[in-house]
This record gives sequence, C-alpha cells and structure tokens, in this order.
Amino acid sequence: MTADILLTHFERYPRMEAQDAVKLIYQNEFGPGHLIRDEAKSLKMLEEEMANLSADAKEALYEPIGNGLCRLNLRACLSRGITAADVSRLLSETAKGVTGDKKRFWLGVRVLQELADADETPFEPVLLDLFLARYPKTCPPMHHSEMYSRIYQPAYRVISQKRVKDYMALRRAKEQE
Repeated sequence: MTADILLTHFERYPRMEAQDAVKLIYQNEFGPGHLIRDEAKSLKMLEEEMANLSADAKEALYEPIGNGLCRLNLRACLSRGITAADVSRLLSETAKGVTGDKKRFWLGVRVLQELADADETPFEPVLLDLFLARYPKTCPPMHHSEMYSRIYQPAYRVISQKRVKDYMALRRAKEQE
C-alpha cells in the first residue's frame, strides 16, 4: 500500500475513519476473495444490492486502490448497462488472481501509522491505535465504519483494474460492430 493511495482517499473521503483506512489496505492486499466463497450466493447478493441502487452516470466507473485493483462503482455500472452477472464474473476472475500476504498487509498498516503520526490522516493517531489494538492479527475482512457508510453510501466491488479496462474495451468494440 502506498501513501499516495491513502492520501488520495483521505482527500476524496475526508470523513473516513481509521477502520475505513484499514479496510482500504485490506482490499489493496487481499482483494475480493472473501466475497466469493460461493459464486451463486455472491451473484444473488450482488443482484439484490444492484436492484436497490439508482444509476448514477456522474460517478466514476472505478477508483484505483493500488496493487492493480480498483473499486468498481455499482451505481456507475447501472448507468452504463453493466449487469450484476458481468460484475460477478469480473469479481470471480479477480478473486482467483489475488492471494494476499499478511506481512505486506501489516507493512501497509505501518504506512498508515506513519501518515497518522505526521498528521496526514483525517483522524487522530490515537484512534488508529485504538482500532488496531482491537483488530485481530489474523487480518479478517471488515465493513466500513457507520460514518463512512452513512455519508458516502459505498456500493462497489473490488476488481482488477485491468479486467475492468479490458471489459470496457470489449464492450466498445462490440458496440462499434
């Protein structure tokens, strides 16, 4: 995890909390694998989530999170006619290619701690310390904080940025036929 990715997200999401920053590092390192234990169930959850969203053409299709991954915005997918089945396929393909490493995750957390110590995070360093004191060393996935969820209403899936770009290029090519 690079400091630049964290700083970009702090700027874009100034109400981000320590939990959200650690979640970003988790996603950067481990990708979406925890969501794909059962592909049929994952697709059904995705279909239900997308059915309850409104399309938004103003939102970017994706935002980079480093390590070749991005957060694919589901509202933007709806506005572009990208189906839950397409997102699910991209998600599954991504999950198969990302394994992650706990040591690299904790190195990313160290970068976050250095930014917090330098007063470059939207939260106090002590809040990060408190969160990390409770966070298990096994690095489990987590949800966004209540604050982040309420303010930003995140609706995305972590996908390989290259897969998204290739998918969009293929769609454009088919549209031109």
